[in-house]
Amino acid sequence: MPRRSGLTIVEVVVVVVIIAILTAGSWFILGRMGKHILVMDAATTFKQDVSLARQMALEKDRTVLIVCYPDSSPQVWWIGELDSMGNFVPTRRDTLHRSVRFGVGDDVPAGASGPDGGAIPDDGVTFVNNTIIFRPRMGVQNSGVVYFTDGSETRAVLVSATGTAVVMRRVGAGWQ
Repeated sequence: MPRRSGLTIVEVVVVVVIIAILTAGSWFILGRMGKHILVMDAATTFKQDVSLARQMALEKDRTVLIVCYPDSSPQVWWIGELDSMGNFVPTRRDTLHRSVRFGVGDDVPAGASGPDGGAIPDDGVTFVNNTIIFRPRMGVQNSGVVYFTDGSETRAVLVSATGTAVVMRRVGAGWQ
């Protein structure tokens, strides 16, 4: 009896079903991971910009500002300097992804305190006038926190008086 080569319809259906299951599963897993990555990326980028602003203040021996705009659309922050007249001159802009915003998500209960022990503002920025002021050889005028969320997950960037920053997340009743 001659041997036939090829695939039966049952084999083709089994392969298609396996591919469909793997695709559906990866879509679900990667979709959630993508949102997590966007929130973490926003917080990490902000932390890097804090380091950049601190370095600029030291190198140029000038006051450098980071100004957050939580009420704008899209939400952005600018790094810039003060000119001789005291006007803000922006030099770098970062824009939040459309699914990420300043503020806190569902993982932070109402009335919870931030990593600095202070209250969490509705706009997600604890600095006066949403502005971080870096003075040469002095650090930050006031320490504070900037919060980023996608609605369900929150990251906080704690900026110390020396101008260093650390990214934190809410774990249980505290921040790590």
